[in-house]
Amino acid sequence: MKQITVLVVDDDRDVLSTLTEILAELRLNPVSAENGHEALDVLRTRKIDLMITDLMMPHMNGFELIQHTRRLNVNIPIAVISGHGEVRNVVSALTQGAYNFITKPFTIREIETIVKRGLRLREFSLGTHRLLEGVRNSTDMTLPSYPHLLPSVALYVVRECQWRGIEDEAVLSNISICVDELLNNALLHGNDLDESRSISVALTFDQEKAMISVEDQGQGFDHRKMLEEFTSNADMLPERRGLFIVHYLMDEVVFNDRGNKVTMVKYLTSEVKRVLQ
Repeated sequence: MKQITVLVVDDDRDVLSTLTEILAELRLNPVSAENGHEALDVLRTRKIDLMITDLMMPHMNGFELIQHTRRLNVNIPIAVISGHGEVRNVVSALTQGAYNFITKPFTIREIETIVKRGLRLREFSLGTHRLLEGVRNSTDMTLPSYPHLLPSVALYVVRECQWRGIEDEAVLSNISICVDELLNNALLHGNDLDESRSISVALTFDQEKAMISVEDQGQGFDHRKMLEEFTSNADMLPERRGLFIVHYLMDEVVFNDRGNKVTMVKYLTSEVKRVLQ
């Protein structure tokens, strides 16, 4: 049977000792740290299944530790230790990522219940992550060439990105900028503001990347010529400013043969080189 390792963090050595003894009695593997800095060192070097931390500690309090831990591993369940009357602190910890709390003085039954709940949450989180590795999500929409709709579409795309797990504010901002550029390009240059023509937007997400396509009903254009302009005149700004911005903010930009559909790709890892084709 796999051994479960629980990290306990508290600057009170008596509390630390009591908790580690209880966890050992529950046939778990306790690891202790007397402050947030020690705890982060443990998290960086060992596989931890669950963490229990005090909130009020010197140098680095429990709230800061929760934030740092979430950056290192989002799947670790975190329970916090509190005294009676610390409702505000507990609520704050819960909103920042803790899943439950332990009140002092605590019993072995309370610790056992809290740990079991945390491990169930961990299994759920890891299982969901494994499931999402094989899931590809797609959304398609068609809208008329009405200028006032474009900001709402761009906001919708950003919300979809957030819902699919893209949280980096810089990435979300770049996606918003590029979607706005592509929509305006489709409206003005593709459909010539003709309200009888429509714009199609397609979003596709998988574990590796986000792909966003914008297609108009215009005649298209010679995107190969534009590519040549981007690559051969490195010291001059091109005429198609919007596509130039998209090219440099996204990882890939792909056109269909006709040139009336453009797909931009943002990889969720930073190692991918930018491609335009």
